[in-house]
Order: sequence, then C-alpha cells, then structure tokens
Amino acid sequence: MPKSTRKRSSGRARSTSRGAIETITRPNQSWPVKLLLTVWRWRWELYVLACIAYITIAHGDAISGYLQSNPLWLNALLIIVLCGWIITDNPARRFVLNRIWCITTRHRLRACLIEMRILNYSGNLPFILGCFSTKTGQVVWLWMRPGQSVEDLDNKAESLASACWASKATIARSKRNAAIVRIEIDRRDPLAKKTIDSPLLEDTNGVPEAAVADDAVMAFLTPDSVPDESTNERPAKSGTGETRTRTSKTKTTAAVNDNQAVILGANGEDVSDYV
Repeated sequence: MPKSTRKRSSGRARSTSRGAIETITRPNQSWPVKLLLTVWRWRWELYVLACIAYITIAHGDAISGYLQSNPLWLNALLIIVLCGWIITDNPARRFVLNRIWCITTRHRLRACLIEMRILNYSGNLPFILGCFSTKTGQVVWLWMRPGQSVEDLDNKAESLASACWASKATIARSKRNAAIVRIEIDRRDPLAKKTIDSPLLEDTNGVPEAAVADDAVMAFLTPDSVPDESTNERPAKSGTGETRTRTSKTKTTAAVNDNQAVILGANGEDVSDYV
C-alpha cells in the first residue's frame, strides 16, 4: 500500500468518550525563540541561582573561615539573629515574600491558561507583561495576541482564583487598549483583622464623664417650642354663608360650610380629597 501523503500536524490530538477528537495546536517556534521565552519565564529563579553560585564561588572560603574563627556561642547568636530577622516583619522580608508570590502567581496563571485552552488559532497564549504586588494580593497584566480578547476569559474568574490559590479574581479590560487585560488576584483582606477608629473621638477622649451635666443633656435633646406663626385675622364672611380663613404659614385658604368643610389651595383649587 502506498504511504499516506498527509503531513504531520504540529499539535497533538486527544479522543474523547463520544468519539470526538480534540486537536491542540502548538506554535512552530525556533529553538532561539523557545530559549529566550524560557529564560524570560524563569528569570527570577535563574537570578537567584546565579547569586548563590557567585557567593559560593567568590566568597565561600572567606565566609567559612570567618565562621571557623568565631566561637560556637557567637555563631549560634548570629544564626538566632538571622532567623529572628527573617521571621519579624521588615521591608526586606516583605519584598522577598511579595516577589515569591508574584512568581508563583505568574506560573500558576500560565498553567491555568494552558489548561483552559485560552489559545488563538496559532496556539499562542496571552503574553504576561508583568505581575506586581498589591495590598490585597497581586495584579497581572496580559497582552492578548491577535485572535484573543477579554471575552475569552468570561466566566473564568473562579478558575483563575482556584489555580492561583487565591480567594477571588477580578478580570477587567483596559479602557484605552482592548488588548491589555488586568487580572486582580485577591489573597487577603487588609481590613479583616483591624478595627477602624473614628478620628472624631479623639477630641472627646480626654473629657471626664462628670463634665457634662444631665440638665444640659436633656436641654439639648428637648426640641425647641415652635412659635405660632398664624395671624390673628378675623374670618371674612362671604355672601353664601361660608367662612374663609387664611394663615401666613400654610399659605392656603380654607372655606368652612355648614354641611361640609372645603379646603382651597393657594390658586383657589379644591384640595379636600388630598388632605
């Protein structure tokens, strides 16, 4: 039988239980491009390894000689001080922890995008521009490739939060550029364990309780008597036997009949049904 002339696909296929075939396309990239992308994704890990290697090679003998020349109690004290400095809250510790969480968030987010198949037709993922630390967690900026948009991430917030080990994830598009997407990863609530004190109470904290008398409090709480603003005008009798009165407060005219009371408004309209 002749061999098939069909070319091999650059992706891989996976069959499901119903017989459908899912084809996952992988981009055809050269080795230099793959190497640059790998170095970019693992740049912080490579930087830490390079620093450790440099300190070990360049200053390893000096550090070991210093520790050997010191007595045992001094080395133990240095270790205790170093551990206490790592445990206590300080700017260096916060910076290191924030960078660790940013690196973890970026790797977990990329893995989640791969599993959710947020790919364009060429098989490219959204490019992660950067991950920065915030007071509540991290914020990640994505650059959507051609064929991708923020609509591809609709209803994916819970999946992203679960993948990043966070409590909540918020997805928003940039107002100026539709290709830039902002993902906020919330890990903690800064107001959960803190009590917010009102600054208005600072002025009354030093006032003793007996400085204010009870009579003054009651006088302050008792409403002032409302003066009677009605005028002492005599009612004018009309020819039909009705009596009309007008007050300066309500600015309304009331007509009293022998059988039924009629209330007239300022323009002479009958408003009895609305009272």
